[in-house]
Amino acid sequence: MTALLAVTAVTVSVLAAAYQHRIDEASRYNRTFDATQTLTELLRLQLAFAKAKSADDLHELELRAAILKNRTTLLNSATFPISAMRDDLIPRLSRAITDVELLLDRMPSPEVVAQAEASLDPLVQPLARMTSRSHAMAGDEVAHNQTQLRLVFVSLCTVTLMLVLFGAALVIFVLRQNSRLDRTVRTDTLTGLANRFEFGVRLESLAIDRGCAVILIDVDHFKTLNDTYGHDVGDVVLGEVSRRLIEAADDAALVARIGGDEFAVLYEGNDATRRSRLACERILDRMRQPIASVGRNIVVGVTLGLRTLGTGEPAHISEALKDADLALYEAKVAGRGRTIEFQPEMRQAFLDRHRLQNDLRGALERGEHHLHFQPVVDLQANRTLGFEALVRWDHAELGAVPPSRFVPIAEESGLILGLGRWILDKSIETARAWPEDVFVAVNISARQLTDPDLAAFISTTLRDHNVASRRLEIEITETALIENDAVAIGTLRALRDLGCRIALDDFGTGYASLSYLQRFPFDKLKIDRSFVDRCRIDENSSAIIAAVCTLAHRLQLGIVAEGIETAEHRAFVMEAGCGLGQGYLFDRPLTETKVLDRLAREARHASAHMWALCPISTAVVGHCPAITVPNVVVRGVEHA
Repeated sequence: MTALLAVTAVTVSVLAAAYQHRIDEASRYNRTFDATQTLTELLRLQLAFAKAKSADDLHELELRAAILKNRTTLLNSATFPISAMRDDLIPRLSRAITDVELLLDRMPSPEVVAQAEASLDPLVQPLARMTSRSHAMAGDEVAHNQTQLRLVFVSLCTVTLMLVLFGAALVIFVLRQNSRLDRTVRTDTLTGLANRFEFGVRLESLAIDRGCAVILIDVDHFKTLNDTYGHDVGDVVLGEVSRRLIEAADDAALVARIGGDEFAVLYEGNDATRRSRLACERILDRMRQPIASVGRNIVVGVTLGLRTLGTGEPAHISEALKDADLALYEAKVAGRGRTIEFQPEMRQAFLDRHRLQNDLRGALERGEHHLHFQPVVDLQANRTLGFEALVRWDHAELGAVPPSRFVPIAEESGLILGLGRWILDKSIETARAWPEDVFVAVNISARQLTDPDLAAFISTTLRDHNVASRRLEIEITETALIENDAVAIGTLRALRDLGCRIALDDFGTGYASLSYLQRFPFDKLKIDRSFVDRCRIDENSSAIIAAVCTLAHRLQLGIVAEGIETAEHRAFVMEAGCGLGQGYLFDRPLTETKVLDRLAREARHASAHMWALCPISTAVVGHCPAITVPNVVVRGVEHA
C-alpha cells in the first residue's frame, strides 16, 4: 500500500511539472507572438510601399520585405492548433513576398506600388484572423492547463494526505505491534505470567537499598506427569499451579514462570522477608489440594527455595535468583514438598558439588571406587542369604566421600550410567566366588532405568561371569519409578524375563507405593529404616510395619527390614512378620575379603552343628551317615 501511494505521488508530481511547463509555454504566447509579428511586418511593408517616393526608399522596402520573409519562415515552423488555416495562408504569404521582391527592382513606380498592394492586401485579413484565433486558443489552453494543474494539485494533496494518514496508521500499527511483541517477549504464553526475561529485568531494576525476596517453585515430578497423562493435562496442571500461585502470593510484586515446571515469585519492600515466608506456607498449603483434570484428581507437589535480602544487606540483587536456586536444590535433596531458605554455606556446598562432579569423571579410571557388601540375613535361622552391594569412593584428597554426597551428583550429571554399569559388573564378578544360593542386590537409579540397553548389559555380564540370573536382585526406589514410570516398567519386565529378582527399596516413604505393587513385577519389599528406628516409640511406625508385612504375605512377596541395629529391633520385626533383616546388628558393610570370611565362618558353623547332631561318634566312623552336608566353596577353600 505504501509503495502504491508513493508511485501515485511521483506520477502526480510528474504530471504537475508537465502541466506547469505547458502553462509557462502558453503564457508566453509563442505562436501568437509569431503570428502578430508577422501581421505587423506585413502592415509595415504595405506602409513602406505607400510612402516610397524615390529610389532612396528602396533600402527600407528591402529591409521590411526581408523581415516579413523571416517572420513567415518562423511562422511556418511553429506548431499551431489551427494548422489548416496556417497551411493555406503561409504558402500564399510566401508567394506574395516573392512577388514583392521581384517588384523592388522596378521601384519607384506607381504601378509597382499598386501591384504590391494588390499582392499584400488580400493577406492582411486572413493573417489577422489567424492571429486572433491563435491568441484566443492560447488563452483557452492556459485556462485548461490551469484547470488540469488544479486537479493535479488536488490529487497531489489527496495522495499526500493519504500518505500522511497511512504513515500515521503505520506508526500506530508499529507501536501496537512493538507493544504486543514486548508483551510476548515478557509474557509466558501458556500461563499469562511474566517469563524469565521479565523477571530478570524486574529483579535488576530493584533499588539496592530496598529489601527483597525471591521464591523459586519447582513442580515435583512434572515430567512423569506429562509422560503419564499427556502434555494437554500437563498444560492444565501448569495453568492451575499458576492460578494458585497468584492467589497465594497476591501481595507479591511479580509472579513468573521461568522454566518448564519452574516458577518464581518476587517480593520487594522493607517487609519482603516476612511476607515471602508467609507466602511459602500458603503456596505449600494450596498445592496440597488435588487438581481436577479430564475426570481425575491429580495431586501435585511443589518444592520451594527462598532467598531473602534485608535492607542494606551487602549481597548483590542479581545473585538472589542463583541463591534461591541453591536453596531449591537443597530442598529437593531433603525430600521435596518443603521450603528451604538460603544460607551462605550453600554457596560453598555448591562449589564442593561442582568439584566432586569434576573429580567423579575420572574416579573409575583412577581406581578410586570400590564396593562394600552388607549382609541380608534370615532372621529365624540367623543365616546370610545375600549381600547388598554398596559403592564407596576414596577421594585422593578428600578421603572417603559418602555415597549420600556423590551418588546424587552422579545421577544429576549422567555419570551414574557408567558408574552403575561398573557396580553391576563388579558385584556380579564378586558374587561368582560365593555359594550358589547366596544372592547379590544392586541398587539401580532412576537414570539407569532410562538406559534402553540395561537389560542386555546385565544379561551379557551374568553370562560372562557365569552367575545365575536368579542370584542378582535389582533394588529400585519409589522415586526412580515416579521419575521414569513408563520406561521403568518396560526395563523391569525385561529384567524379570532374564530371571532377575526385583525389590522395591525404602517402601512406604513415597506417594504411591500400593499402586506400584499392582503395576510393577516386584519380588520383595524393603521396609525403610526410618520405620524400624521408631518402631518402639511411634505406634504409627509399628502399625505400618505390621501392615506392610501382612500385605507382603498376601501378595506372596519377600520382605526385608532395613536398619536393624538392636536385638529389640530384630525381635519386633520378627513379631511383625519380617523374614529377612539387614543392619548393623548383623554386620557393617564388608569388603570382599571379609564377605568371604563371613561366609566361611557360617559354613564351618553349619558343618560343626550338623556333626554335633550326628548320633554316631565321628571318631569311630569318620562321617555322619544320617546327615549329608553339601560342600561350601569360598575362595578356593573347601569346608565340609
